[in-house]
Amino acid sequence: MGLFRRKKKKEHIDDQDPILRWMTVDEALAYSNGDTSVLEKAVGKIAYEYKILARELSEKQEEIKQDYTLDTELLGDIKRFEMLPEKTRASIVDSARLIMNLGDERTRFLNKEKKISGEQKRSMAQYDALLPEKLEEIRQKEEYLVLVQEDMRKLEGEKGIIAFEREKAVEKRRFLGKFSVFVATAALLIFILLLILMKNGNDKLMPAFFVTGVSVIGFAFYYYISMKECASIIHRCDVSNNRAQQLLNKVKIKYVNTSGTLEYMYEKYHVKGYSDLKNTWEEYVHEKESEKMYASNTRLLAGYEQTLLEELHRSGFVHPKSLVTEPEILFNRSEMLRYKQSLEESREKLRRMLDEGMRQALELKKEVDDAKSRYPMCEKLFDGVYE
Repeated sequence: MGLFRRKKKKEHIDDQDPILRWMTVDEALAYSNGDTSVLEKAVGKIAYEYKILARELSEKQEEIKQDYTLDTELLGDIKRFEMLPEKTRASIVDSARLIMNLGDERTRFLNKEKKISGEQKRSMAQYDALLPEKLEEIRQKEEYLVLVQEDMRKLEGEKGIIAFEREKAVEKRRFLGKFSVFVATAALLIFILLLILMKNGNDKLMPAFFVTGVSVIGFAFYYYISMKECASIIHRCDVSNNRAQQLLNKVKIKYVNTSGTLEYMYEKYHVKGYSDLKNTWEEYVHEKESEKMYASNTRLLAGYEQTLLEELHRSGFVHPKSLVTEPEILFNRSEMLRYKQSLEESREKLRRMLDEGMRQALELKKEVDDAKSRYPMCEKLFDGVYE
């Protein structure tokens, strides 16, 4: 405490007296001029500080006593449990195990990582009744979309083949046109040369003239047939290409419609595809079942806790709720020993704190008594310290 030191009794306050610490400069000057009311005011401040300190010590002691009593009663409950009849203790242990297991299940559920987002969960819950059917519909549409894409690839490939075949026919017709000009020019020159030679009396060239003519006729016939065939191929390719293009346009419309429907469904259910939706739905169903189990678990846990609480009450436990909240203490020997040691250490610490509080209270009382003897004219101020 140390607000004052023991001194020899003085009739007057000198400049070394501790009371001066509670006076302002003006108050000290007033007192030196004979104003005794200043002394009473300064001593009143000291008495008030003592009163506050005494109240704080008393409140702290009371709180420590309550904690000490609680620890003592909790230790008494443990001893009471150890002295219970075997059958009663076994029943309590069984209830405690059930509470512990149910509590562990609740903890696992609460700590379980959520595999679907809150948005997905709300979407699944909103369309709960329709989703199994929609799931199958999406699967079928995705399969149909694959078939449509395959048809598109085939039609594009068919168009490529048709274009290649048509280009070959066009090239052949272009080649025959150029080659026919060359053949006609060559045949004309040969005919002129043979006619000139035959006019000069060379009659042996008649067969050659005849063969050249037949060759020209044969080429003309080949040219006609080939050009007709090329024209037929080009026409057939154009018809086939138009048909393929029409089919491709229809298939593209199906593709756009199907892919648009799927994108809408993906956005609606917040997924990326059928497999994602299937996994999300399965996880949602699993979480839904887990939540039902959690709710059932909560009801069971509350029931078992109430049963154990009543059983401990009947057995005379003073603080049964503390054991209900830590059921492992009742069936795990090492946990019980740890709990007992913790309570004993806490109680010992509180005992020391109570002793220290009593020492401080005695010291405070001694200082108050010293102050009363130092300032007898203000004795009444100190009488109210312990009120």
